Amino acid sequence: MFKISTLRPWLIAPVLLVAAAQALAQGAAAYPNKPIRIIVPFAAGISPDVVARILGDKLAQAWGQPVVIDNKPGASGMIGAEAAAKSAPDGYTLLMSVTAIMSMNPHIYSKMGYDPLKDFKPVSHILNVPFVVIAAPNKPISSMADLIGAAKKDPGAIDYASLGAGSHSHVAVEWLMNQTGIKLNHVPYKASPSADVMSGMVSLYFDPIVTAIPLVAAQKVKALAISTLQRSPALPNVPAISETVPGFDTYAFQGIYAPAGTPDAIVNKLNAELVRIVRLPDVQKKLTDFGYLPVGSSVEAFKKLGEEDHARYGKVIRDNGIRLD
Repeated sequence: MFKISTLRPWLIAPVLLVAAAQALAQGAAAYPNKPIRIIVPFAAGISPDVVARILGDKLAQAWGQPVVIDNKPGASGMIGAEAAAKSAPDGYTLLMSVTAIMSMNPHIYSKMGYDPLKDFKPVSHILNVPFVVIAAPNKPISSMADLIGAAKKDPGAIDYASLGAGSHSHVAVEWLMNQTGIKLNHVPYKASPSADVMSGMVSLYFDPIVTAIPLVAAQKVKALAISTLQRSPALPNVPAISETVPGFDTYAFQGIYAPAGTPDAIVNKLNAELVRIVRLPDVQKKLTDFGYLPVGSSVEAFKKLGEEDHARYGKVIRDNGIRLD
């Protein structure tokens, strides 16, 4: 057995690189050998929490290690995201995140404790959550064409609800107005405005599909359109916005991230297992029953999506002067 000290200087670096690579490979082979924590930057029971628990149960079954869901809500998801970003990059702390936290918040808030493009490694894009444009049943608007026509006839007369300034439901409608040249009146809420849409107190809302489906089924609201490029299998008779506004496509992605610095071998091992889980028939059924669109992407595809969304929503937010400092 040779010693490093006996090698010529120009041979030391390659030897160290090989040793480091072997250590990483051994670490990935042993991973996981203790509990894994998934930080969910929302309260328990919210959609990303439900999905994280589905994934966590399957990971625990597959790897024989507990998977703990750690809910850290607050500050538009930034408390949980910052905690994940500052965690040890060893694969034992992960983040379940969404579009707003990774692609919108960085352009809306001037002070944040994390940089989504620098402080995280994408692991896998788990699913997409379409929005349903729901309308009050007592309003004379039954389609996107009706909405656009009425809004052009009387700019600012039609109001729409959101989950607050800078929320996805706000940014999406601002983008729709940019694309169509219409003007709607923004009414921000701190909680779901669905009840006020049902009563007619407010006219419109971009409602996540999981909460919209029962309202549409009970005919408590009108479903004008689905926000994704194609129609949703869960609401096949509801047209896509893109059928009226070509190219319009917005949804909330949900995905798993690891802190920057997490070894690629561990990230790749996580990715392979998460993709396998998302493709399981029972998981597919659970997700599609909620109206979600399962994905289960490669690391590279998720990285590309994050960069594209970061740029796309950044432009919408800047163009419309959406800032919360």
